[in-house]
Amino acid sequence: MTRPEVAEKQPGLLHFPGIAHFLVVIIFTGIEMVGLVKWLALSNGTDPSTVLGQAYSILQLGGIFSRTGAAGFAAIILAVFLLVEHIITQVDATGRFVSGKQFVEILIFSSLESAIWLVWLELIPVNGLLAFTFFLAALFVEHHIADNVKKSLPFLKLSSTRLVFTGLLILTVSEVIGAVVWIGNQNLLAVLIAGSLIEHYIARNVGLIR
Repeated sequence: MTRPEVAEKQPGLLHFPGIAHFLVVIIFTGIEMVGLVKWLALSNGTDPSTVLGQAYSILQLGGIFSRTGAAGFAAIILAVFLLVEHIITQVDATGRFVSGKQFVEILIFSSLESAIWLVWLELIPVNGLLAFTFFLAALFVEHHIADNVKKSLPFLKLSSTRLVFTGLLILTVSEVIGAVVWIGNQNLLAVLIAGSLIEHYIARNVGLIR
């Protein structure tokens, strides 16, 4: 097969993956939304037993909360939701369950993403522009890592494909805009959902581009 023929088969950023895959995108977007809502509530000091319900007592999470504080505990809870989301994303992208190596990589960048949200929230009252710049740059790097893991590439490999780079930038901007609007007004959760759905839709297609 010639190089032009290979390029011709590359999906575009807006390629529709089919109903089944689109439903999966909606499902893991929903998982992330639940995680983010709980994360923000915990970060804002809401009683963890209220946020997590019976799971807080059943899993005996009080000890973790007392050791980490509200912000650290919120980040751990978010990381768990992101881990589940990213495992589903990986399985959907590859058609195979994750290997041990991939699980470790997913755990690392899920924890990284949770830390990014935590640092961003802490930076907002300090310097809004610095917070925005950090959030955009850090999420772009994390999305790049996640795409590498999907493709079984080196963890920190920089993409040499212009379409992949463009797609990662667009999906990062989409998520950042949704998050910024939501943090500014939590009644605008729909904007966060829309931004995240666009992010995940494009990310799936970027993951298919070689």
